Amino acid sequence: MLFYLLSISDESDHGKIIHLYDKYHDYMMKYAVSTFKLKGRANYVFDAEDAVQAAFLKITKYIDKIDFASDEKRMKNYVFAILKNEIFSILKKNSEDAELNEDLDYSERVFIDDLDIQEKYDDVVRAIKGLDEKFSDTLYLVYCEDKSVKEIAKLMGISPKTVYYRLKKGKILLHNALNGEVNDGKD
Repeated sequence: MLFYLLSISDESDHGKIIHLYDKYHDYMMKYAVSTFKLKGRANYVFDAEDAVQAAFLKITKYIDKIDFASDEKRMKNYVFAILKNEIFSILKKNSEDAELNEDLDYSERVFIDDLDIQEKYDDVVRAIKGLDEKFSDTLYLVYCEDKSVKEIAKLMGISPKTVYYRLKKGKILLHNALNGEVNDGKD
C-alpha cells in the first residue's frame, strides 16, 4: 500500500487511497483469484495479485477524478470495473483464452452479488450484537443459528410467549438500529 501512497503527491488523496484499499482489497483479491481459477490458470494467485495491484495503480492515477460523495454501490462498481479490465488485460497479454465468455460474466455477477449479500449479512449481525442482550441473543439464535422458538425457550429457560415477544421487540429495535436510530431496548 505504501507504493500507492508514494505514487501520489496530493496529501488529501492519501486518505482516499487508504479508504479504498481497506474497503475493497480483500474482495478484489477473492474476485480475481476466483476468476483466474475459473479460467484454469496455473498461477491464479499470482495473476490475481498482479491484477489487483494494476487496478490499484490505475485507481491511484485517477484518484482525483473519483467522486467519493457518490453512493457506495457506484464506487464498488467502478473499482470492480477497473479490476475486470486488468484481469482481461492479463488474460489477453498471455494469450490464454483472452475472450471472456457468457459463463464468466454470469459467474462475475453472482460473485459480486454474493459479496453484497455477505456485506449486508455482516451489517445485520453487527447490529444484532449491538442490541440489548436479551433481544440480541434471541434474534441471533433465530436468524443466525436457525433455532426454533421451542428450542430457544428451552435454551434460555423462558416461555415460548416470551421468545415471541423478544423477537417482535427485537425486530423493531434491529430495524431502528439499521436505520441509524438509537434505542435503549427497555421494555
